[in-house]
Amino acid sequence: MIKKISAIVCCLAICLSLTACTAGFDSLEYVEVLESDKPSDTLIANNSKYTLEIVKSDMSLVLTDKVSGEKWSTTPIDDGGEQLDEFGMPIKKHPRVQSVLAVECKNFEKDEVNTYYSYIDAVQSGYVTHTATDNGVVINYHFAEAKVMIPLECTLTEYGLRLSVDPTKIQESENKVLAVSIAPFFCGVKNDTENSYLFVPSGSGALIDVSAKSEQGVTYSADIYGSDPAIDEITEISKKEPIRLGVFGTKMNGKAVCAIVDSSAASASVNAISGSSTFGYSTCYARFQVRGYTNHTAQLFYDTVENVVYSKKMINKPLSVTFCPLTGNDANYSGMAKVYRDYLINNFDMQKTSDDLPLSVRVIGGAAMKQSFLGIPYDTVYPTTTLSDAKAIIEELKKELGDDFSVQLKGYGESGVDVGKIAGNYSVHKKLGKWSEIKSLFDYAKDNNIGLYFDFDIERFNKNSGGITKFYDSAANAGELKVLQYNYDLAVKDKKQDTAYNLLSPAKFSTVFEKLAKKTAKFGLSGISLDSLSSVAYSDYSDKENSEYYSKNGFSAAAGKVIDSVKGADKSFMASAANLYSAVRADIITEVPVGSEKSAVFLCDIPFYQMVFKGSVPMTAQSINLSADPEIQLLKAVESGIGLGYTVINNWESSLINADAPLFYNSVFGDIKDSIIKNTKELSDYYNKISGMCIISHTVLENQVRETVFENGVAVYVNYTDQALSTPAGEIGPRDYLITEK
Repeated sequence: MIKKISAIVCCLAICLSLTACTAGFDSLEYVEVLESDKPSDTLIANNSKYTLEIVKSDMSLVLTDKVSGEKWSTTPIDDGGEQLDEFGMPIKKHPRVQSVLAVECKNFEKDEVNTYYSYIDAVQSGYVTHTATDNGVVINYHFAEAKVMIPLECTLTEYGLRLSVDPTKIQESENKVLAVSIAPFFCGVKNDTENSYLFVPSGSGALIDVSAKSEQGVTYSADIYGSDPAIDEITEISKKEPIRLGVFGTKMNGKAVCAIVDSSAASASVNAISGSSTFGYSTCYARFQVRGYTNHTAQLFYDTVENVVYSKKMINKPLSVTFCPLTGNDANYSGMAKVYRDYLINNFDMQKTSDDLPLSVRVIGGAAMKQSFLGIPYDTVYPTTTLSDAKAIIEELKKELGDDFSVQLKGYGESGVDVGKIAGNYSVHKKLGKWSEIKSLFDYAKDNNIGLYFDFDIERFNKNSGGITKFYDSAANAGELKVLQYNYDLAVKDKKQDTAYNLLSPAKFSTVFEKLAKKTAKFGLSGISLDSLSSVAYSDYSDKENSEYYSKNGFSAAAGKVIDSVKGADKSFMASAANLYSAVRADIITEVPVGSEKSAVFLCDIPFYQMVFKGSVPMTAQSINLSADPEIQLLKAVESGIGLGYTVINNWESSLINADAPLFYNSVFGDIKDSIIKNTKELSDYYNKISGMCIISHTVLENQVRETVFENGVAVYVNYTDQALSTPAGEIGPRDYLITEK
């Protein structure tokens, strides 16, 4: 009997651990109002460029360009005016299309999740109040049934309309806010509208068509800065090319809109609906996860129990999107890239550069391996490229190419490229060389004007060291368990249990970097790269009182502080596959995405990422030699005018086939050296012509040839097909490019 009671108690304990507690939510209590208080005047704000008006019937917002007279609205404006059905009656828009906000709430006591829409549940069935501001208005949407109030601040700016929600001012009841979508149809366009598309920033960027498809249409959703590793996925998801920029938009025939997620981008996702006949419109929008979550599983006898656990506190930073209208020749994705680039220059002090690099080479030091001695297994590191090997590679490239390349030294710590102690234990593995050789190598690079960068992993670790412990310093998920990540066996799509590692709490980033700076000060490192910090953002719920790092919200600020410290120490910073917070601070970006995640919903890929940063930050593409089709990878670099990237090693042995890091296929320098030198020399004249030049336009021509025009008039045409095609500059061969000067 005692055993049975104990089993029942254990089961109850496990079940309770899988259920989020409703007590202690740090939010404002809902205050009921009994009548609406709408603005008396429809004109809300007015500046030199735009007017902002409100439609009282549905509390939608209308933005008007004073010069062109074009209008944009939170409820899509049809060019043909009011639409009539077959009986001549006005066709009413779907209530969701007329809603300025969509709010997802959970009642934890009833275990119910519901979504509420501002037009239905606040304007029609609830209440709306407002407060005027100097250049706009704050509209308070009272969702009466849910007993939730969301304050939306509407501000007219030089860019257009900024819509923002302050989570600290949200009012809740037993229904707790999980997520908020802001103006989900501001970027809406009527299905089948000619010369129209949606833009999403998957990888380098992608377009989605707006043709009618079905009642539901097709959908797309991806987190900005990638999926959150602090969410314990119940099933392994497929590998995707992440979103690295907080921006999206829509071309609406003769006009367009670029939407910039200018606050809490790390907590947001970009969502798209294409061709839904239920709505009649296609759209893309930002959804903010204000309460983070994770998936918990537990084994109860023979059953697996699964549940989603949410954080008790909301994030505390504003959720904000700025909608930038575009007209005329700028009403396309080239115009979106231009306005986004201008935004980054004004808000992140991104500078124009006169220098680009035609080549970057990533040199891999070593990889962890298991070996045995007298039948006893032990862990070691196989030296794929010693420091003396690396110097020989650099010297050979210098002899052939001069100084037009940069080098990254990756995987030279105690565990090579694999996870071990934090920052590789701030040391070089004895099989790879000595710190004195590092100093010699950096002195050589400095004397020969070669950018050399030493990479440190300050995110991932699986062993305690240097005051950093897994128990005290690891990030925790929303269920208050330490975050564990794994390498995956792609053959069986399952975790490799022996590869488990922790993620460092973002609150500890600065501490680790301070120690790193002290440990390496005497070795003359003039360039530092932080690959993992540049490209992987995550949440941390280990601090139960402060929600600073909940739902990834404070990660970009913590990472940015470290990168600023690198540059403040008068060192150059290399970012790889960079998210926005690292890209705007980088001296060079390598492993730049040259395609999207190839979702079935996408119409085509575009080099939007490159269009934003070209002319401000030198960039090189994802490693050509690691690509499934190196020829296409090279053309992708040429199309956007970014340099070539390669990953190399000096020594190979067959066990590297099973290495967890996918860096060793076709990477032996001696085998690919001639290809590196040949491709770089053939493109050197092109790269010299466009060095420091912005991209002013990119177009996919009717025959699928791609045209890129730079600000100095140089244009490149790229043909990815297997047949010769015509261009405005003449015929171009299959899988070839053509460079002209206008």
